[in-house]
Amino acid sequence: MRLPRRLRDTSLLARFGAISLLLTVAVGVVLSSVLSTAVEDHARQQAEDAALMAVRLGLQPQFTQDDLAGGFDVERLAGVEAAVDAAAEEFGAAGTELAAFDPVELKIFNADKTIVYHSENPELVGERSRSGELSSALQGYVISGFAHSADDSASSEDGEHQLLEVYVPLQYDGAARPDGVIELYLPYAPVAAAVREDVRTMTVVLVASLAVFYAVLFRVIASASSTLRRQTEALQVSAERDRHQATHDALTGLPNWELLRDRLDQALAVASRSSGEVALLLIDLDRFKEINDTLGHSYGDKLLCQVGPRLQSVLREGDTVARLGGDEFAVLLPAADGVAEAQVVAERLREALHRRFDVEGVALDVEASVGIVLSPWHGTDTEELLRNADIAMYAAKDAKAGAVVFAPEEHVTAPGRLNLLGDLRRALDTDDELFLHFQPKYTLDGERIEGAEALLRWQHPVQGLIPPDEFIPVAEGTGIILRLTERVLGLALQQLRRWADAGHALPVAVNLSTRCLLDAGLPDLVQRLLTEHGVPAQLLRLEVTESAVMGDAARCMGVLQQLHDLGVKLSIDDFGTGYSSMAYLRRLPVDELKIDRSFVLGMTTTSQDAVLVRTAIDLGHNLGLTVVAEGVEGVEHVLALRALGCDIAQGYHYARPMLPAALSELLERVGTIHDVPTAPVV
Repeated sequence: MRLPRRLRDTSLLARFGAISLLLTVAVGVVLSSVLSTAVEDHARQQAEDAALMAVRLGLQPQFTQDDLAGGFDVERLAGVEAAVDAAAEEFGAAGTELAAFDPVELKIFNADKTIVYHSENPELVGERSRSGELSSALQGYVISGFAHSADDSASSEDGEHQLLEVYVPLQYDGAARPDGVIELYLPYAPVAAAVREDVRTMTVVLVASLAVFYAVLFRVIASASSTLRRQTEALQVSAERDRHQATHDALTGLPNWELLRDRLDQALAVASRSSGEVALLLIDLDRFKEINDTLGHSYGDKLLCQVGPRLQSVLREGDTVARLGGDEFAVLLPAADGVAEAQVVAERLREALHRRFDVEGVALDVEASVGIVLSPWHGTDTEELLRNADIAMYAAKDAKAGAVVFAPEEHVTAPGRLNLLGDLRRALDTDDELFLHFQPKYTLDGERIEGAEALLRWQHPVQGLIPPDEFIPVAEGTGIILRLTERVLGLALQQLRRWADAGHALPVAVNLSTRCLLDAGLPDLVQRLLTEHGVPAQLLRLEVTESAVMGDAARCMGVLQQLHDLGVKLSIDDFGTGYSSMAYLRRLPVDELKIDRSFVLGMTTTSQDAVLVRTAIDLGHNLGLTVVAEGVEGVEHVLALRALGCDIAQGYHYARPMLPAALSELLERVGTIHDVPTAPVV
């Protein structure tokens, strides 16, 4: 069983404490032994010094070299004994603290190692000694050692029966070698007692010092361990927080795109081994922008925070709810049981979202579009499933069908286009891939700039510049065209505001697709963007094609009328390629008609194209519309269009599409035919 971290740290500290205690005790024992030996050696040295002092000052002056050579007579012998007693009395009282001079036995040897005096056994006088210590003393060294008294031949721990044997050389002035040696036996008990006392004191001090050292060391280590543990825990918490932030949405706390991909990868791996199915549901909140625009982003954010728990309430424990960004969510069912179950779950999710939300006292109704894919039927890897779920979700949104299961036969699209769709979605989340070029439009009479058309460009980070005719159809086929149009409108109005601030009132045209015309929320979007950028509505022109208008005339008419009521100018683009009638054109609230470039290019070489151009110009003028000719690439086109009374020309003869900075320089040189409005009119 694995212990909790705090217990493991405590156990580690206890082990360290035990080991350090053993090491401290071992150090104490070694130090005690070393210091005891040092104290004993020091005491012994002091005893030797005491004996040497007593001999040099008390005994040696009492006899001469001749006494050592010839022996002591009775009178001299009595003098020696008296001198010993006197030395014992004098040095015993004030000689040394450790070893008082009170010899138990005293011998005097001459240079021939012959005993000339023996305090205890006079009968030994005249005998020679073979002692090695005596030989060393005759070399001039003070020698000491231990001996035992006659009372106890065994060693005594307290030194009571132990004697200190000291050999002191007797050397008179002028002699090259000692003339004799005095051998003293001093009682060692006082020395041993002093040693024991010093050792006891030293031991107490040593133990106390080591105890303090150990306590301080343990405290420091414990404190360091505690600090290290806190720092480690803090790092773990920080790392866990970083991991959580990297894999979870900052606003809602739900798993994000990265964590969803990881769990989807794992679910697919498990399903492939067990022949199971995995369902992925992509959810987009319908008309969420209206909530943000009406109530503000704070209400929108609080609503998004409530969506996650609402979705989780109808799911199983092992299912995952993730937020992909904006108002898009995803649900992963790692153990799905067919398409039918996935559809049931999708309906439960929609019903859960359909229940009214309460955001700070404001009741909000939310609906959602759901795209459903199931592995392995709709894809076997993460990227394929995500792409197909995205397609199904936009299909549900466009058809207002609620939930749609991906149908491969209805979405036969080249893999490259699917990849392009994913890249385009990511490009919309950045600020540096999508940008605008502007192609100016000129008056045919005075050849001054009348306006410009905004043309979207996509600088792909890998593929480079991608032509609009490659990615616009992909966007229109999935519904992402709505986001793309909003981006283009925002960029165009932002640049319009800059030109207006510089004194140039330049109308700019933006193309609208069929999907945009069918979006009832388009007029509100345009009004919001005009207000945000402070641009007069009459400076914005929206171009729609004949086919787009005629595809669903009733719905488009309502949207166009609302845009016209805002003051936005409307233009029929690519005129001549559709099937609109003059009667229907009269009903449209448009201000401009643009002749398709294919007719303009062929008008100087083909009579049919020339007739079509002349007819379009006459028709436009009869309806009170401004007529614009696209594809003007040569002077011959300019002359022909002037002759026919065309109002405005656009094409390479005048200028190619250019960046805003280049058009700004051109405006400084040429100017426009419009005055700068004094106030926005929206």
